Amino acid sequence: MQAFGNGKPALASSLLLQAYRSNPNEPGILVNLGFTFMQRGLDKMAARCYSLALGSSNPVVLRSANKNLGLLRLWQGRWHEGWHHYLKRHQGQPFAANEWRGDSLNGQTLTVWNDLGMGDAFNFVRYTKPLIERGIKLKLAVDKSQIDIFKHQLAWPLFEVCSREQLDLMAGPHIPLIHLLPMLDADLNWGLNFSENSFYFADKANPQALGLCWASNPADPTMAPYKSSSPEQLLQFAGPMANELLSLQTDEAEAHQRVKLKPASRNWLESLKLISNCSQVISVDTAIAHLAAGSGIPVQLLLAPPADWRWRHGGPNPWYPKLNLQAEALAAPRA
Repeated sequence: MQAFGNGKPALASSLLLQAYRSNPNEPGILVNLGFTFMQRGLDKMAARCYSLALGSSNPVVLRSANKNLGLLRLWQGRWHEGWHHYLKRHQGQPFAANEWRGDSLNGQTLTVWNDLGMGDAFNFVRYTKPLIERGIKLKLAVDKSQIDIFKHQLAWPLFEVCSREQLDLMAGPHIPLIHLLPMLDADLNWGLNFSENSFYFADKANPQALGLCWASNPADPTMAPYKSSSPEQLLQFAGPMANELLSLQTDEAEAHQRVKLKPASRNWLESLKLISNCSQVISVDTAIAHLAAGSGIPVQLLLAPPADWRWRHGGPNPWYPKLNLQAEALAAPRA
């Protein structure tokens, strides 16, 4: 997958296809091959690879094939089939036996845990609100860096917020955060049209700045080149210049020096404070975009082809009322 991470998905497909032909008893290769096809927009070929991999006797391969096939079907809008496969991504794991299926909790605390990226936590936390309105005592487990923002700036109160690193999933009922979607909103009609702000600002500012966030999480080296850009490219979508440019981007020292901006801190409360000073945010598909849009700030979201499944459905402003999608704005992977 090195060729894929270097922005060469066609080469990655060719190399993986050769590897599979040389060793057809390794169906795990098919999962990676399907992933490269999907990134090239070849969804039928990707589906074929994932479906073949479902014939594996290796539980790790099976979980991965089901997850990827599920995401592909969600990308296609085939909700029932998509969730059917995606919900098997933990199948066979001991903790899966305790997953909540919507039955009565009898006063027990329900642990909702995010095992995906930090942007997913900001995006999908809205699905905790209807549970709380039902009177469910809910503990949210997220990345430790997000604990304070969910404790103090979420628009509705949670019983408890903790680090997902400290979870004991064998201790009681739990559910992965994204698994609330097929349970509560399988076709996403509610979530895509959610009109409330999930986060609020501690201090109201006089927003004047244009906020920029141009690079995806470098901890995901496979996808970061496809989802990342540069501050110069983002400014092409800015229209009339704002009074002030404000970086919402961490790290990226060289780019910050080029455009003479100060990097943002890694503290999410500080990021939210910066966002409160923005009249608009231009961002790639990363957690900052979700936090800004979830706070009611207008966001222009620059997407790479093909976009993540969640952006393909729901009209011009999916998930957030003030989010404007710029489809295929990132046409080439960043080297």
